[in-house]
Amino acid sequence: MPFHQSESSVGDYRPFTAFALIWGVSTLAHQLAFTFWTESWQGWVLVIAAMAVIYRPDCVLRLGVLVFASMLNLWHKLPFVPNHILYEGMLHLIMLIALGGFFITGPGRGEFARAKGAFASRLVLLLVAALIKVLYFCIPAIPHGPVPGAITTLFLIVALWRFLFGPGVVGTGKDYYDRIAPILRVAVLIMYVWAVIQKLNRDYFNPEVSCAAQLHQEIAIYFGGIVPTAPWALMTAAVGSLVFELGIPLLLFFKKTRFAGFIAAIGFHLWLSIHPAAGIFSFTSLILAILIFFLPMSWGTQLQGLWNRQLHWLGKGEVARGRKIARAIVVGAFFVTLIIQGTLYLTIARSYEVFHTANRIGFFAFFVWGCWIGTCYLIAGWKARGENAALPNRPRWSLAWLGLLPILLNGASPWLGGRTQTSFSMYSNLRSEGAGNHFFLKRVDLFKLQTDIIDVRESAPNILGSSNRPRGIQQFANIGHHLIPWFEFRRLVSEMDGDFEVTYARKGKELTLGRKNGENYGDPAAFEELPLLQRKFLWFRRLQDLEGPMCCTH
Repeated sequence: MPFHQSESSVGDYRPFTAFALIWGVSTLAHQLAFTFWTESWQGWVLVIAAMAVIYRPDCVLRLGVLVFASMLNLWHKLPFVPNHILYEGMLHLIMLIALGGFFITGPGRGEFARAKGAFASRLVLLLVAALIKVLYFCIPAIPHGPVPGAITTLFLIVALWRFLFGPGVVGTGKDYYDRIAPILRVAVLIMYVWAVIQKLNRDYFNPEVSCAAQLHQEIAIYFGGIVPTAPWALMTAAVGSLVFELGIPLLLFFKKTRFAGFIAAIGFHLWLSIHPAAGIFSFTSLILAILIFFLPMSWGTQLQGLWNRQLHWLGKGEVARGRKIARAIVVGAFFVTLIIQGTLYLTIARSYEVFHTANRIGFFAFFVWGCWIGTCYLIAGWKARGENAALPNRPRWSLAWLGLLPILLNGASPWLGGRTQTSFSMYSNLRSEGAGNHFFLKRVDLFKLQTDIIDVRESAPNILGSSNRPRGIQQFANIGHHLIPWFEFRRLVSEMDGDFEVTYARKGKELTLGRKNGENYGDPAAFEELPLLQRKFLWFRRLQDLEGPMCCTH
């Protein structure tokens, strides 16, 4: 809902404030896609930070807390996160580096100095709460368990709430927005280009296995027989997806085609969000938030005017009252949806079927927001036609530009022998393992992690099987596929509890390992715990075949 300005300012478009508001709402949309965060203190810290930004989006410090909280939550979940959440983490890295410049050498330093009196005591309380939480995890002598964990978490959440929802605003954000906007626009281009490159493989254009064909058919189910699913339509979906993914960033970068770029981005990604796969609507929410960086000032003025008229109507003639109501609607809708999702798990079961039902409920909550913000963008752009469509900031050097390197390297990872999951290869039919299926890229085994493939033939219990109580995205990734790199096999074996036995093939030999009566047997290297950084940043797909058509995988 349109409530993106401070209480004291009505009528002027402020790019940073609009961005912070939309980013905060997008964060809540992510949380409705995967509700596993409700069992972690990191998830609740992120939700509180997002709410604080929604209520005071004109404060750079509050956005900084949101960025830090999101990266903390990401670290907690790594490596088992969707492609777009890892990508968002890379965007947050850019924002975090820019925040350092803003507060250390930029105008934020003086602004924080002037406002520090309002934050000082609350900041001390927050630091004490954070220290207690760190000590709880680091000192074995401290009692552990559900009750001490809940107490330390509650103390941290209360301290964070007091810090974020108390008085005090640091900065209008213009300088900070001017620092990050040009960099994030380039980051958008890199992401789309890599997504297109990964799809340039033989199997993506094979209607029998193409992810584009599969997603198109599964979306078409919602429309009965209206949407065609003949072979020509499936091939059109494959080619059309590449046209959109390459065309969207190119259209957005040029003034004369920017409006067409907004139409393409909004239409294409809202269409994709209809698919029932967990997380796709969350990806669409991220794209809709990113579009704010391509909004010219003339569009922003029209957007602000449109929002003010909506607030005026919602507040029955009072914009400030309308803003309060809008905030309550967004936060209230989030918690109502979350409560419904939680009730399903508690009253039925924590199963895949319930998860997908809960995900659909989250989708409908998002879709209202997505259609609203997308429509507002387009109305503003249409009303601003003929006006200056130049973007409000130009690139200037800062260390934050270095944040683009992880994005560049992420797409190159499969081709360097590195990880294959979360490398912009989502729904691309890409296979870099074995001989590969790409039209022109071939793997260079710099890391040699894709050369040692394990065929898991039998296991009791099934180490590749799905959990009856899924606790993360790992439980949903290519279930049933039996070919995995040694790295992933070692992860599974080293994390197994209790007695088990696995029969597997490695380098042409059939081998067995496991644990009986608490004693390990078989290859001892498989039981070695993975180093922390490797465990956090490497994740590989499970495959069905190394030679035949590559089926659709996440």
